[in-house]
Order: sequence, then structure tokens, then C-alpha cells
Amino acid sequence: MTQSLEIIRTNQLLIKHKEEMLLFLRRVSKVGEEYLFPRFERYEQAVCLRRNQKLLAFQLVQTFEQGDDKFVYFGPLFSRMSSFLDLFMSYIEVLMDENIGRKIHLLAEIENPDVLVFFKALFNDCAYPKFQVSEVPEEVKENVHVFSKKLSHIYELDIERLTSKSIDPLYQYKSTYPEVENWLCSRKVELSQGMNVVLYSTIPDGPSARATFNRQLESGRKRMLNWKEGKKEVLDLFGGGVVSNV
Repeated sequence: MTQSLEIIRTNQLLIKHKEEMLLFLRRVSKVGEEYLFPRFERYEQAVCLRRNQKLLAFQLVQTFEQGDDKFVYFGPLFSRMSSFLDLFMSYIEVLMDENIGRKIHLLAEIENPDVLVFFKALFNDCAYPKFQVSEVPEEVKENVHVFSKKLSHIYELDIERLTSKSIDPLYQYKSTYPEVENWLCSRKVELSQGMNVVLYSTIPDGPSARATFNRQLESGRKRMLNWKEGKKEVLDLFGGGVVSNV
């Protein structure tokens, strides 16, 4: 089976692309045209993963540059099962190939606890917020502020806790893992109140540091492929990361 990644500028989306995404959206979520189409004006790229021409996942992405650094904001993501993992890993590979010798800053606002578990499993402690440490380094705060100044839709950012608010929340309550609920509660994060976890990571610029980052990311990917064992390992990290000083 042939799998391919397509990156389309949203201002160049054809009617057939929009119709394909809308049909896919209706299959995997409860939102529709009124949610999706205005976001084509907000985001620069639509990243699509296909297998044998069939859409498996897509994500809206906004990128910009400041100084020598690349900044990448991951917007709404819609996926069939775990296809988002192939999409994300393929897109990260493209980013690294296109930005050799420069830092790449990654940011996402996460309101779904299952997505939070998956991405913490993938990044481990290469991403903030950390499992066990609540304090955010000044350099991380500065880079998250760069995103918030550039992107007006990051709403009510709390830089100390790495949280924000959703104007149009998609969160729907369902029973989740107690380890994750306790971890969120210890940080005063209430997803049911429209709050998001602001997830931040940096891809280093130097070849040696980038190789280390790649190894860590690949380790996270393997953890997710063996999800029965990997999930237990990650939930243990959440369980050990409850803090009392936020």
C-alpha cells in the first residue's frame, strides 16, 4: 500500500480538497463546515496523509520565522484511529529536512486527554509541561510568548502553567485515565472548562543534538507501536508527576 504526505497551502485548496476534508471530518468528528472552513483563513497549511489516495488524516498548521528560528503551530487534527502518528512523524521529517541548521519550535494546544497521552508518549520529557516538574524555564516561556504574540487565536495564555482557553472548544467529557485526571487536577487544568494544555518542544539546530532528539522521538514512536505496554509506562509517568506546588 502506498502512503503519501501532501502539504497544501490553504489559499490554494481546490473545491475537491475542501469537499474531501469535509466528508472526512463528518466521519470522524461532530463538527462540520461552519467549524472547518473559517480555519482555512487562519492556517497557512493543510497537511494530509493518504494511503492509496484515500484520506486517513489531516491537520491544519501555521508556520512563521523569527530571527534564525522556525516556529510551527499545530492546529486542528482529524484522524482515523492512529493515522495521526504517521502524519505527524512524516511532517516532522519534512520540517527537519527543510530547516537544517536552525531551531524549530513546536506548539500545540491540546484539549483531548487521549491526544495528550499520545503526544507525551511520543515526546516523553522532550516536551513541556514535564511529567514531574511544574516550573517552566525562562527560555521556554519566551518562545511560547513568541507564538502567542504572532497568533491571535491563542487565548488567555497562562505561561506559568502552560495552559490556554478555547474559544470554540471541541472537548466532550468521557471517562479517562485517573492518572491523567489527577495530573491535570494537580496543575489546576480543567479541560471541561475549555482549558487546553499548551504543549511545547524544540527541535535542536546542531547535528549532534538533533540526532539525540531523533533517537528520543523514535523511542517514543516504538513505545506507541507497542501500546499495551507503552500506555502503562506512560500512565505511570503521569501518576508519578502529580505536583502540589502549582
